[in-house]
Amino acid sequence: MAIWRRFLRVALILFVAGLGAAVLLGLRERAAPAAGLVVQRSDPNAVIQTRTSRIVQTDAAGDNFNLVAGRQLTYPGGDVRLLDGVEVTVGARDDREAFDLRSAEATIDGDKTEVRLDGGVRFATGGGLEAHTEQVFYTDADGIVRMPGAASFERDGMRASARQAVYDRVRDFLRLWGDALVALPASGRTTDIAAAAALIAQTDGYMTFDGGVAVDADRLQMAASRAWVEVAGELAALKVLQLQENARILGRRREPGQLRAMSAADIRLGYADEGRRLERATMSGGARLGLFGSDGDSGTEIDAQSMDVEFTSSGDGVSALEARTSVVVDMPRGRSGPEQRIGADALHGASTSGQGLDRARFEGDVEYRERGGNGSRSGRAERLEATFAAGLAALEDATFRGGVMFEDGAVQALGDEARYLIADDAIELLRLAPSGRLPRVVDRRGSMQAGRIRLAFDGPRIAAQDDVESVLSGTADAGAQRPGLLDSTQPVLVIAGELLYDGRAQTAAYGGGARLWQGETQFRGDTIVLDEAVGDLRIDGAAWTRFPVTQIDDDTGLPEESLSTGRGGAMRYERAEHRVTYTTAAGLDGPQGDLTADTIQVQLHADDNTLDRVTAAGKVMLTSPGRRVSGDTLVYHDADGRYEMEGRPVRMVEEMDGECRETTGRTLTFFIAADDVSVDGQAEIRTATASGKCPELMRE
Repeated sequence: MAIWRRFLRVALILFVAGLGAAVLLGLRERAAPAAGLVVQRSDPNAVIQTRTSRIVQTDAAGDNFNLVAGRQLTYPGGDVRLLDGVEVTVGARDDREAFDLRSAEATIDGDKTEVRLDGGVRFATGGGLEAHTEQVFYTDADGIVRMPGAASFERDGMRASARQAVYDRVRDFLRLWGDALVALPASGRTTDIAAAAALIAQTDGYMTFDGGVAVDADRLQMAASRAWVEVAGELAALKVLQLQENARILGRRREPGQLRAMSAADIRLGYADEGRRLERATMSGGARLGLFGSDGDSGTEIDAQSMDVEFTSSGDGVSALEARTSVVVDMPRGRSGPEQRIGADALHGASTSGQGLDRARFEGDVEYRERGGNGSRSGRAERLEATFAAGLAALEDATFRGGVMFEDGAVQALGDEARYLIADDAIELLRLAPSGRLPRVVDRRGSMQAGRIRLAFDGPRIAAQDDVESVLSGTADAGAQRPGLLDSTQPVLVIAGELLYDGRAQTAAYGGGARLWQGETQFRGDTIVLDEAVGDLRIDGAAWTRFPVTQIDDDTGLPEESLSTGRGGAMRYERAEHRVTYTTAAGLDGPQGDLTADTIQVQLHADDNTLDRVTAAGKVMLTSPGRRVSGDTLVYHDADGRYEMEGRPVRMVEEMDGECRETTGRTLTFFIAADDVSVDGQAEIRTATASGKCPELMRE
């Protein structure tokens, strides 16, 4: 107010001085009448009209401002109107920045408190801010420049516009209202920020936006309720852009692994290279990050309570990611892969190729799920280290650690560590230390554990090594045929050095020295093979068996169950034939005696428990108390206890009535409970000694 008051006083003094000089000259000398000068009055209401007005206002510090106009009109009441190219220049001082106002005309109110400029107003500050509008109100008392109409602004590195604006020259604040727009063209990449209102604090280097913010930043589109921007240097290069309340970002580079969308309550973006490159983002309050998938469609999505994101050099690819609290990663189903989801308390993602995220570590209550053509599959663990296709497009390899539980249909795998081999559709279970928990697989067949297990879900197929232990459940739940020598309602136990199970063929091969048992029934050998499709059992190498057999008691003639022990280089049980065969140095021990031969077959009745007959061939030797018989073949019929032997010759040595008797022939038939022996016509019977003791039998 003081400026304009002083300006008016100077003008009035000049006017009075001029008027006084004219009166004095008129009194001294009266000149001859001359033609009067006619002044064309611009406004009949003006009391004073002056041409080429120039006013310099000074104070103790020097020039305060300069005012220049083509014409000046003064009105009753003190209002002053300046016309024809008004220029107001205010110099810089320690407490203020210089600025300049230009317009077609200006008006100073009678109280000298406000200046109004109209018509093509140009406003410029010493800091480089320039404005263009049609009307400006300036109050010197508070240093406020008000622009009630549409205005545009420019400064090195910045352009702005709005329907209304106010500039506070003391604080160097520019406020914009109504369709506020700020453009930051940093090094050829323009960032446009639009909102209902904006504040530009040039000296302090920040901006705020309110009332629905929209940001167009090269290949990114952003939106939020409010925004806060920090700029670096006079070029107004983006340093920080903070989107507040319902923040959203959309990417435009529709390539696999590139940023598709980000959203959160608040998103803080950090820029590098003088605003040319988006470097990082911090999201809080329900954060979500989406990436483009193949063919530019929706790809992987990540949800968490908060996230820290680092971007590749392009500014729209993700190179690192930290997500915290309620983390969920959703990977859509691809052309050949399943739909995948991973949940955890925290996620640490990184890029090893520079082409987007391809490594990740999940921590805390990890849960993995997939759904596709093979049904559903899930896994749980304390931690997960994973390899992905670029841009987290799909899980390719994963290692679960700590309390692992993996499920695929009826198959459940448990262990301290599990490696999921996606390409092989398999999982490897490991024991972390010799004293660690053994990995375990549970399915409808039962359960098994070992030091190392590889489970291929196709089948499934299982390969296990080191301390293999299996518990086979009853066949009602297993969907498998158990050997008839076993009780199908009771579990079967197996230990071995290794296991190969093929679910398609329904075969289980236990190797490395195997033992299978159920109660007193037992099978041992280098390898035991169960054919669960038909219920067969095979033992290869050092076969040894023991199973109950019901036979006719020789004394009572009634059925009686006893244990039969067999051995050989190999053994095979055929369920359909109800037959057990031992080969290569075969042996069979039972209550009726001990039998050895090259091959021994035990034929059972349909119940796989009652003995029908025993057949032996090749170097047959039958030893029972007080008798030994050798030959080439033997057939034993349990129904009547009859033995039929053939040989070249058949030789029987026995103790009879205190004598040692030897009988030979080509065929020989005898009964275990009687002394009757039937020999063919070429038989030869002789008594070896009179002592009643047979030397061969004594050596046994």
